[in-house]
Amino acid sequence: MASLTVLLRHSGKWNDEGNYINFSIEGILIKEYASFNDLVGSISNQLGIDLSTINIKIQYNVEGNRTPMEIHNDMGYRVYVKLKKENKEFGMYPLCITTMEKELISGDGLNQGDIVQIDEAVQMYDSDTDDTLAIELANSGEAIGVFELHKDLIISKTNQKEVMAGQVYKDKATLKEVMKNYAIAQRFQFRVDRSNAVSYALICISEDCDWRFKASSINKSELFKVREFNDNHTCPLKDKVYEQRQASSSIISGIIRTKLTNHKRKYTPRDIIDDVKSDLGVDVSYMLAWRAKEKAMNFLRGEPADSYKKLPGYLYTMDKTYPGSHIRMEKSSNNEFMYVYISLYAFIRGFDHCRPIVVVDGSHLKSYYTGTFVSASTLDGAAYGVIDSKNDAAWTWFFEQFKIAYGKFKKSHAKLSEIYFSMAKAYTQTEFDSLMEKVEKVDIRVKEYLELAGYEKWDRLYAPVNRG
Repeated sequence: MASLTVLLRHSGKWNDEGNYINFSIEGILIKEYASFNDLVGSISNQLGIDLSTINIKIQYNVEGNRTPMEIHNDMGYRVYVKLKKENKEFGMYPLCITTMEKELISGDGLNQGDIVQIDEAVQMYDSDTDDTLAIELANSGEAIGVFELHKDLIISKTNQKEVMAGQVYKDKATLKEVMKNYAIAQRFQFRVDRSNAVSYALICISEDCDWRFKASSINKSELFKVREFNDNHTCPLKDKVYEQRQASSSIISGIIRTKLTNHKRKYTPRDIIDDVKSDLGVDVSYMLAWRAKEKAMNFLRGEPADSYKKLPGYLYTMDKTYPGSHIRMEKSSNNEFMYVYISLYAFIRGFDHCRPIVVVDGSHLKSYYTGTFVSASTLDGAAYGVIDSKNDAAWTWFFEQFKIAYGKFKKSHAKLSEIYFSMAKAYTQTEFDSLMEKVEKVDIRVKEYLELAGYEKWDRLYAPVNRG
């Protein structure tokens, strides 16, 4: 079985810039097909950490992502192994280890009115303890109650694998995500029997199945406790072949986020379908995979509307950075974006040394808000912008800005355009020479420009390949 060398950074701390500093260094070997628990065991053995009293947090930095990635389950371990396999240098993707002491809180140490927050670190506990925990909900005068610590640990993360009666979740949203993940992992489907602010009940999608799940809030607080859970399925075979409804776009987007942190990576909906099938054993549609990718992208990079909000600041910065440029933005009466025009100072000055020929074109944008990217180009560029669509009002505004930046231009000669396109399609040398003579009579500068550009680039007769 292949092994990978991994650099460990420990005994340090994270600063505000997301960098791990003041650390010591160790090294370990990890197995390609090991588990998260194996990784924790290797690290604790190498660093001499007693897992009965200390929790460890395993993180690493990814290029282009300021927030460190955390490894907290088998999926996170597999993602890290794949990154290491792509770049096996010893110093790449070092694991940064943070240690935390376990704190088991007893009811004797709490006073009336104390507010206690328990996170996932408390979930690793000694099953033989007899400690109890008394807590009170914030902003509430009613005591939630006394829980036996070895039964009622408060679960705050959605990657909880095991579900059983007696568990306490920090809120209903966490419980719902856990149950969706549980259904996917166990290859079955459920439907909601009852759901409101204080209760959450599920039954199997099959009417002939005994599977049941019931949870409710504790004294009308945000905490939800599993009251009843019958995990015995008696579904007929015909009810086990339907599409997995719990594999929602939100669930899948949370799984694939780590694969979209690198903006250069091409990760298509078809890739998502294959990965979900491989990792979860679930078939999903192309549209579901597409929606999951959109949600993951919005989570990582923000909504498209947020980018438009930053556009005025971006244009202001560009105008200050390149003084003398012509940069304009047009908004509607409702303060909505319509057009933007950009001619940098270098383009404007350089145009004096270019041939007085400008080619204008547009390309439709396929983003959420669509629009058209337009450009007016010479050999070295001239201007570009975005308009809402190819209509007269938009083009008029664009050319008005172009005129302000570059001065007056005359429209291309209609007869010259007709001759040019006929010449580009000419089959014989005689026909080509005859049309070129007509071009020369209209404007000899155009003939010189076409010769300089090279006939093979635009004419069928001189093309090095058969253009039909």
